[in-house]
Amino acid sequence: MPRTNISGVALEPEREVDETSDEPFDRAAFARFALELVRPPGTTVAICEGAARMRVVSGRLWGRSQEGAERWAMLAIPHRASRRAIALAVAELARSPAPYVLDVLFS
Repeated sequence: MPRTNISGVALEPEREVDETSDEPFDRAAFARFALELVRPPGTTVAICEGAARMRVVSGRLWGRSQEGAERWAMLAIPHRASRRAIALAVAELARSPAPYVLDVLFS
């Protein structure tokens, strides 16, 4: 069951994906590319770089009908996150099967 904070925003449980890589690449650009591919429906996503751990936090705004409920999400990306960790986090946001997202992103 979602928790609710004082501003009336429903919070879903936080999830963490810890997988690191020393590969030099633009992690935020890769996350944006992955989000463009899967396009989470009705979701506004904020990408935050420099986090200590990979985190996905999401929820929905109360006061909207269930049919057209808009969601928000924050994707916190550490400096050493792997491509796979980012892809899995984006797949989770899109509620897409992880194998599909990984196959598309790495082919």
